[in-house]
Amino acid sequence: ALEMDLSYRSTISIYKSILEQFNPALEKLVYLGNNYLRAFHALSKAAEVYFKAIEKIGEQALQSSTSHVLGEILMQMSDTQRLLSSDLEVMAQTFHVDLLQHMEKNTKMDVQFISESQKQYELEYQRRATKLDKCMAELWRMERARDKNVREMKENVMRLRLEMQAFVSESQRGAELEEKRRYRFLAEKHQMLYHSLLQFYSRV
Repeated sequence: ALEMDLSYRSTISIYKSILEQFNPALEKLVYLGNNYLRAFHALSKAAEVYFKAIEKIGEQALQSSTSHVLGEILMQMSDTQRLLSSDLEVMAQTFHVDLLQHMEKNTKMDVQFISESQKQYELEYQRRATKLDKCMAELWRMERARDKNVREMKENVMRLRLEMQAFVSESQRGAELEEKRRYRFLAEKHQMLYHSLLQFYSRV
């Protein structure tokens, strides 16, 4: 009974951890990610204005016979920056659609799903525990009354206890899997972003 109680509390604490810690942290991550995106766009715009100015100076240098080659170099720099800015925009779009929007949608659905899962688990645990308690009380009554069906009732109590044990263990494993799935989702999504960033910086 103590083992079942510990398992029950552990399962409930996993559900609570997802609801009270993981999901709020994910919501904060979406908020921070949107700030990150705004910074991306601001950087891209500032770079575009800056390198347009470089391009203008490069055009001036092209008019000069002594600085013609330097003008070409400045123009090339501006073109390269335009390509990198376009890469950065693609990456920002991917970050927005594949990661932030996905996380935001998942969090909203997840709060409902986990709340319902926890509630169902609590109700089912209570139902089974009540049934087991009733049968045990009935068994004690039968033993005192030396009822001839006492053996049958003992077997019934044993079966209910084993079923309860299996239910509690299975539910704990299920909750642990749900928790792991969420952290894996976060790690996998950010690994994709990390690889995109690495590819971008290697091109730079």
